[in-house]
Amino acid sequence: MEAKQNIYYALGILAYAIAKADGKVQLEEREKLFEIVKREANHSIDFQYAQIIFQILEKDKPGYRNTYHWAINELKKGRHYLSPEIKEKMIHTLKEIAMSFNLISEEEKSIINQFKIDLESIGSDHYLK
Repeated sequence: MEAKQNIYYALGILAYAIAKADGKVQLEEREKLFEIVKREANHSIDFQYAQIIFQILEKDKPGYRNTYHWAINELKKGRHYLSPEIKEKMIHTLKEIAMSFNLISEEEKSIINQFKIDLESIGSDHYLK
């Protein structure tokens, strides 16, 4: 996997963490998540990484905290592609996922707020395209 693809891999992991934070992931939620991630990824190949990882996580059912830390580690692998625009798009995507299933829960707010902090600490002084 290329380093840039780690970003979309991480996005799938984070989508799962957000969906899982407020309980069980329902079929309707999964379909909505795929729709949002695909639209935000803008690349069908990159979206496939997010979709595949989400399906694996649904099968294994890890807790959202462990899943979140895994996503951060994946983002670190692709940190040179994390431009300010991509970071902002990822935050927007997570907020959209959280809001698409009702009000944002405290757990979802916590994940999003922590993600903003962690994204800044991951930053790179140069960005690749």
